[in-house]
Amino acid sequence: MHPVRAFLCLLFSLHVGSALAATPTVDEPLPPLDIDDRGELVAAGDDFEFVPWSSADSPDTVHVIQYFGAKLSHRDLFEPFTDALEEHFEPGAVHVTTLLNMDAAMWGTSGMVLSELKKNKRRHPQATMVVDEEGTGVEAWDLGEEGTGLIIIDLRGVVRYFSRQPLDEEEVASTIELVRELIGEQPVRGEE
Repeated sequence: MHPVRAFLCLLFSLHVGSALAATPTVDEPLPPLDIDDRGELVAAGDDFEFVPWSSADSPDTVHVIQYFGAKLSHRDLFEPFTDALEEHFEPGAVHVTTLLNMDAAMWGTSGMVLSELKKNKRRHPQATMVVDEEGTGVEAWDLGEEGTGLIIIDLRGVVRYFSRQPLDEEEVASTIELVRELIGEQPVRGEE
């Protein structure tokens, strides 16, 4: 292939790839994300199985989505915030979905990661836990080099908060207040 033609093909493919990415934007609907390769971890009797997961299947409550790589450096990335959620809100007031990018895992650690995920699912059966085998969310949501994101969505599926970085104490406090406001905005069932 001629070098100029190869360069133009590369530029086109980069443009198309970036056009498909849609960064979660505050006051906009959450861009769609479907994970079919592994997907959501669900109870199947005494064991677990995986089913396809879609961001379109949003729970009927304020929704917090945390996305990070299956590696030690990301393990506790958003933990100060999720711990604050548990401290400040009753179970079920906020739905937490964790998306784990297995493409970021070190070679040979996937069995250990999946075992830990199953333990967490047993401890938090109401939470949604999703394995993104190929790291689809990093590109689809344009999560940057680190491939991390914390997203808060209201009942209408609109992004109300988005960060790619861990939250400091002040950000945790202000984001907890945002969640409190969003819970206060929830309509009473039957009055929607």
